[in-house]
Amino acid sequence: MSLAHSGSLPDLGLAEARRPAPNPWILPWLARGGRLRWAAANLAVACLYAGLGAVVGRFFGAYGLFPAPIWLPAGIAAIACMVGGAGLLPGIFLGSLVVNAAVFDIAPPVAAMISASNALGPWAGVQLTRAMRPASGLFTRFSGVLGFILGAVLLHAACTAAGGTLALALAQPMSLAEAYAVFSAWWLCDSGGTFFFAPALLLWLGVERTAAASDRRPSLADTLVLAGMVATAAALFAVPGLGRLVRPDAVFLLTVPLSWITLRISLRAAYTLLTLICVAATVGTVMGEGPFHGPGVHNPLQSVGLMTVLFAMDALTLIALTSERREAEARLTEARGTLARAVARTEDLTREALTDPLTGVGNRRHFSSAGGAAFYLSRQGGTPLALLHFDLDHFKRLNDSAGHAAGDAALRAVAVTCGHALRADDRVFRLGGEEFAVVLPGLGLAAAAEAAERLRQAIGYVALPGGRRMSASFGVTERGPQDRSLDDLLRRADAATYAAKSRGRDRIEVAAAG
Repeated sequence: MSLAHSGSLPDLGLAEARRPAPNPWILPWLARGGRLRWAAANLAVACLYAGLGAVVGRFFGAYGLFPAPIWLPAGIAAIACMVGGAGLLPGIFLGSLVVNAAVFDIAPPVAAMISASNALGPWAGVQLTRAMRPASGLFTRFSGVLGFILGAVLLHAACTAAGGTLALALAQPMSLAEAYAVFSAWWLCDSGGTFFFAPALLLWLGVERTAAASDRRPSLADTLVLAGMVATAAALFAVPGLGRLVRPDAVFLLTVPLSWITLRISLRAAYTLLTLICVAATVGTVMGEGPFHGPGVHNPLQSVGLMTVLFAMDALTLIALTSERREAEARLTEARGTLARAVARTEDLTREALTDPLTGVGNRRHFSSAGGAAFYLSRQGGTPLALLHFDLDHFKRLNDSAGHAAGDAALRAVAVTCGHALRADDRVFRLGGEEFAVVLPGLGLAAAAEAAERLRQAIGYVALPGGRRMSASFGVTERGPQDRSLDDLLRRADAATYAAKSRGRDRIEVAAAG
């Protein structure tokens, strides 16, 4: 059973087919680990939680801020539940117990209750986040960002705050107003701690990935913006007295370069920078430096928290919406490609359906459609239209004496000859066997007869086996006022071709319109 789905040691003997769906966050080395690796992972989580908790608690305690206004170990707990599921809850519990009992000197029973909620709270929040996580990644959709905030941040903090408040109330009764004040402060410090650097840890660990904001390398301008933002934040919160010269609301203009870095470099770079700035802002504000100690600011640390939330929401929302837009563009490009391939395939199929496979000219179906369209345009516009029909002479004898391969070669040669001897607008069709037709738009009967003569002479140059030459019999006609369809022209031209064969072949007969 995967660590992500069990509160006990992983059952490494289960067959793969019996495993539930894998945790999308779980680290491969942890998923493949045995009991020793599981124990080492829990010990590492406990040390990280306890060590960071001790540093944060003592730092804020030195300035009379207890409990800490921002509890950074909450981010460690959230990440542990993401990468290890319930399998790393013992490490969270142990780390929290060490901090509460040894560092903050809380009575063991109360410390145990608080530590239990500190372990179960992030696990519950992560379940909600996991349920809302898009398949493409937590930070690739706005729904994923919302899931992270609702689950890993807000629900996580609400559970730990509720458990901690209940533990303190059982140890020392308090009024409803006092309990609400404790819950609110606890909820804010845990949610702020998760918001502070959990996304940066997810990205640096490779648990969550987002595409680079740009396919190119960061430019000099990008580097200057990044360096300028670091220098500005450091000056505002670290240089004594300098930050007080700046209006508190001007700090929020840092969202502009942060958005630049998010969109042009990467979310990982932007959120790492955000984490460093917020840590510097918190430390500087606690030490009495920075713009949030200016006039009109009643709660400087609350302003730091607001800045953290605003900056984090800006970066996460921007990258999610950008990712959605890029994926939509990719889907649109793919759809266009699919459509183009479908259109090309349809055109190929249509061409195949209308083309004689042996000669490459139009087939009888194409003659009916294209020739019929030419007939309609001619009648509607009152323009001339002629039809040339011809039949190769003694073609059966050629097939019988030289074989079908020679006959096929002769048909192809005739088709090529037609292309050379006729105009570009003239359409050649093979109606079947050795029978061909040519639609001549814009030509009257006399001009069509001249075209037929040129073609007859050109076909006479087609060499046949045995030193013989090809010949053909032609019938020519034009559209008349009594004609109702292309078939009327074809019947006259076919009759004229038959007459040409009857009168000795290799000649042209003209059939005037009735």
